[in-house]
This record gives sequence, C-alpha cells and structure tokens, in this order.
Amino acid sequence: MADIVILAAPGMGAVDERFADPLFAALREGLGDDWSRLHCDTILCQAHLQTNIERVFEGMQKRDMDFLRARKFMLYGMAETAAQMGDIQQRGGNYEKTQQAIYSTLEKAAKAASDNAPVVLLSHSVGCVNLSNYLWDAQRASIGYGVWRDGGPRGVHRGSGRDLFLRLKTLSHWYTLGASNPLWSAGLPRDQIQAVTSDTRGYNFRWKNFYHPDDLFGWPLKPLSPSYNQAVYRDYETRPLSDWSASNWGPQLVAHDGYWSNALVHQQLLEDLRELLRKNRGRRPLAGARTPAAATV
Repeated sequence: MADIVILAAPGMGAVDERFADPLFAALREGLGDDWSRLHCDTILCQAHLQTNIERVFEGMQKRDMDFLRARKFMLYGMAETAAQMGDIQQRGGNYEKTQQAIYSTLEKAAKAASDNAPVVLLSHSVGCVNLSNYLWDAQRASIGYGVWRDGGPRGVHRGSGRDLFLRLKTLSHWYTLGASNPLWSAGLPRDQIQAVTSDTRGYNFRWKNFYHPDDLFGWPLKPLSPSYNQAVYRDYETRPLSDWSASNWGPQLVAHDGYWSNALVHQQLLEDLRELLRKNRGRRPLAGARTPAAATV
C-alpha cells in the first residue's frame, strides 16, 4: 500500500488529463526510490460541464470576435463556477457532481493507501474554489447540499476512519496555485469572507498559496480576510516583480498557466514530501513494490 496520497485538481479551461504530468515527473526524479511510496491521482472536477461550454463557444464563433483564445479561457473559468453555484441546492446538480468527483477520487485513494494515510492536495485556479467548497461542507456538522447533505453518502459510518479520510481530516498539506477565491468573495463584507479551517475541528494541515504577480486570476490569500490570514500559512510569489524579464509583460492571462512546472512549487513540495516520508518510514512497502497509481503516472 502507498504511504502518502497526492491529488491534483485542474483549473479553468478545457481539461487535459495530463495537466499534472510536469509535477509528477519532478516528484519521480526528486524522490528516487521513495516515489513508489506515493499514490498520485488527478481530480477531474469539471468534466461534466465541458460539453455545454464547448457548445456555447462553437455557437459564438458564428459572430466576428477578436481574442478567441482569451475569450474561451475566460468563458470556461466564469461558466464553470456559475454553473455550480446556480444549482447548489439541487440533488444531482452541477455542484453535487463536482463534489462527487472529488469524493470518488478520495475513495479510490483510500483503497490504494489506507484510511489514515496523509493526503497532499494541489489545486489550480477554479479548482481551488472547488476544493474549498468540498472542505467547507465536510467541516460542517450539518449541511443541506452537496455530497455531505444528510451526513454524507450511505455506506460510510459517521466518525469511522473512512469517513474521516473522505472528509480530508488526514490532509497534511494543501497547495493552492493561482487561486481565484477573491474573485468570488470580494463583494462580501470582510468579516463574512470565511476560509476553511486548517487547525480546528479535527483538521491540522499547512496551506501554502502560490501566485504569479502578473496573473490576473491568481491572488495572494492572506490579505483577503482575518479568517484567510489565519488559515493560510504563507503566500508565495512564483516570480518576483523585481524580475526584469517578467516586469515587461505586465498583466497577462498566460501567467495563469505554468504553476504545475514551477520550480518553487516543486521545491516546496519535495521538501514537504521528504519530511512526510521520513515520518511515515515505518509504513514503507517491501523492496521493489510499487503502487499501481505510482507505476502508471
């Protein structure tokens, strides 16, 4: 069985199932033999929305429009969030389908590792909002929507090891990359902008946020509200504004990509994983053993 679970959630735009390959490749190279102790997987939260968004975009191209690539990029980002929040109360709606994708990926991870395996989450862009919603609901004693309504899906006993794992109570680190959370909460009074908890209600994880200073969709999170300031361990600039080669570009959409291959993200993640692996040395598999997920990523 794997010692540690690593799950990556994509951001806005059409989902390429290999979006996290640069990061997984860096882990494979940096960890050497310890790579076999990881269960790595991706959470494709938005797949159920893509057909409708593509249909709308194709229809719009019958009119003259400039900047089609930028328009498509923004259409995906705005439409994905709006579609989910528009039917949050509906059983089987888009909000619940997104959460079910997260839940199902966690179920698969629990079988590959164990109910007490540390989890490392990496989410990009609107994927940060999706994971935040999932965590927020999982942290509530009672919720009236999403997969955790009525105490959660049947077949998992409340308070069991599997229930705690699926509620991400073994979450060790959460990396948010180009987080767009402020875009959806900035209209609220500051004291109403609430982050998920990282150190209460049975949770104890380190939340690291990474943003490119020229990324129009990626933001620092600690200044957002007192709640975010407490929950987020640190905001990291992936490229300082003092870098002359970056300062000439100005605000851009291109900067929203590239987090999965960013050297700072890789460096921080490798340091955190090496420490986690050291702490979990007693759960090392037999020599030569590899988890199915690790072998195929």
